[in-house]
Amino acid sequence: MKSVNMYDYLVIGAYFLFMLGIGLYFMKINKGGKEYFAGGNMIPWWVSGMTLYMANFSAWTFTGAAGFAYATGWFAILYFSVWSISYYFGSQLTAARWRRTRSISPVEYTNTRFNFTTQQFLSVVIATNFTLSAGVQLAATCKLLAPVMGLDITMVTLITGIVILAYTFMGGLWAVSITDVVQGVILLSITFIVMPLALGLVGSPGDLIAALPPLSFDHTYNGVHYTEHWLISIFIIMSLGTAAGGAQRFYSVKDEKDAKRVGKLAGGLFLTVPLVFGVPPLVAKVIWPDLSQVDFFKPYIGSNPQDLVFIGLCLKLLPNGLIGVFLAAMLAATMSTLSSVYNMVSSILSRDIYQGWIRPETTDEGLLKVGRMFSVGIGLLVTGLAVFFVNSQFGIFNLMQAFFTLLNIPVVVPVAFGLLFRRVPKWSAVGSITWGLIIGLTTRYVLGWDIGPQVYLAFVMSFGIFASSPWTGGLFKTQKSLLLLISVSVTLATGFLFSATHTGNPMEASAELQTLLGWVSAVVLGVSLFGFAKLFSSDSEEQRKAVAEFFQKLDTPVDVADEVFGAGKKQVSTFPLVGSTTIVMGLLISLIFFTELGEGEATILAVMIAIMIFFGAFMWYFGKKSEIRSAAQYEQKS
Repeated sequence: MKSVNMYDYLVIGAYFLFMLGIGLYFMKINKGGKEYFAGGNMIPWWVSGMTLYMANFSAWTFTGAAGFAYATGWFAILYFSVWSISYYFGSQLTAARWRRTRSISPVEYTNTRFNFTTQQFLSVVIATNFTLSAGVQLAATCKLLAPVMGLDITMVTLITGIVILAYTFMGGLWAVSITDVVQGVILLSITFIVMPLALGLVGSPGDLIAALPPLSFDHTYNGVHYTEHWLISIFIIMSLGTAAGGAQRFYSVKDEKDAKRVGKLAGGLFLTVPLVFGVPPLVAKVIWPDLSQVDFFKPYIGSNPQDLVFIGLCLKLLPNGLIGVFLAAMLAATMSTLSSVYNMVSSILSRDIYQGWIRPETTDEGLLKVGRMFSVGIGLLVTGLAVFFVNSQFGIFNLMQAFFTLLNIPVVVPVAFGLLFRRVPKWSAVGSITWGLIIGLTTRYVLGWDIGPQVYLAFVMSFGIFASSPWTGGLFKTQKSLLLLISVSVTLATGFLFSATHTGNPMEASAELQTLLGWVSAVVLGVSLFGFAKLFSSDSEEQRKAVAEFFQKLDTPVDVADEVFGAGKKQVSTFPLVGSTTIVMGLLISLIFFTELGEGEATILAVMIAIMIFFGAFMWYFGKKSEIRSAAQYEQKS
């Protein structure tokens, strides 16, 4: 295998400077909070779709996910395949409604639809979830880059975190979106080269299938049990999570039609995931069945060496220079995810907490300043978390699954269905979030359930209290005795379920203590049902009128000429910038031809350059025509 040399360092350094340049370019566009957090609702749908696609990748995809694929084989390919279906389904469920909320924060609408407490509660939970996950993703990047490049892991963490923070701080959602497109081209270009080269190491797809063990739905990975139920739980979370977590991508485009296009494009792009991210680790399993016997992996035995199989293949297959491009692609993926998190979480903290709670009189220009300050704080916090996570023995993949499956269901159920269900009262979301968190913590971390059953029960209970809230609220007013009987039944049913199903010992606690804690949770659920029912029944006529007005807004199509291009605003040109930047990057990569290339490496390099120049020219030509047509269309409407 090759090692990283000066050409690779030059590529990575140039890439960092390029990211900062984009941030500076778009700094002049952001005049207020709406531009900084929602792109002024003028982000092209194809840019937003690419951003939604790229926001799901980081170095974790090349490390934790690759290690999981190496260990579980075809089971991981099924996991990757779930992404496309769930993103398409989830986006079509609520994309148009998200655009009609006219929001600039993912939880902004919940103040009107539910109440102020719900907005603040959701703000805290969502901000916590995405910040923790971002820490894991940055840790995955540093865990990979530091040993490969021979650098101190803390230094790598600090430099990477600061660069991402800098261009997000300066450029806002525009910088995030444009860099995501360019990063997507780099990522897809390099992975589409690695995949066939890796496959060539084993012969053909048929040879790979014959060499691997058959599909199994039962795997234990770093102490965590994964089955087909986990796959179903991922589909549930991703489908609803797209409806909630992808909100910023839907409300930042011009209208409802573009919002739906965003989801369709992202779902289509996710069809590439099983091939470009799943096949190389399977090849590694065939050619390196015992990593302890391979020199490259020997220093990492005992600390999840399978997380490095993707980079091992790249060092084996790619010429120097393109190795740097691959490392830049991983940085690109991580930068995309983290910059999206920084911008989204800062929008929640500044719009929903600071302006919504602390200082309502904050102007749009003031919101921009506050948002940038929060971006700095979030970036520093994520960097600190990454330093902590990188030393964890739990494994990068398991850390991500822990946060993803615990915190997503309680949030996405009320946020997604709040756009669809008109009759649920204002306190229903708080009840749903509370029950989801109690169920998740109890089943997973007290009773030791597998992830799949944990998500099933959390979803059923969270959705159950949410959807039944009009009925239970009515019972509180008219039949308190029946409601009390239902609350006791919930306590007994969940208590007996918990006491009969503690399967592990995650807390190093005795079976008796686990049973006791399970009953405590059951009692809390039963008592809270009665208490929430009282809140559900408290909606005033004025509150119901506000909800009716909210849904009237959702039923009203966006007037693009007035709402987007009003006050003399003009379409921000993006196609020429993205296309020309991609072409220039492809030409710069051609400088690698002046280095010493081995047999066949010149062909690999030429293919990479051709892909980038083709994509750049395609975006320039067809994008320019699309922009001219769109501009003429909206001028006629206005």
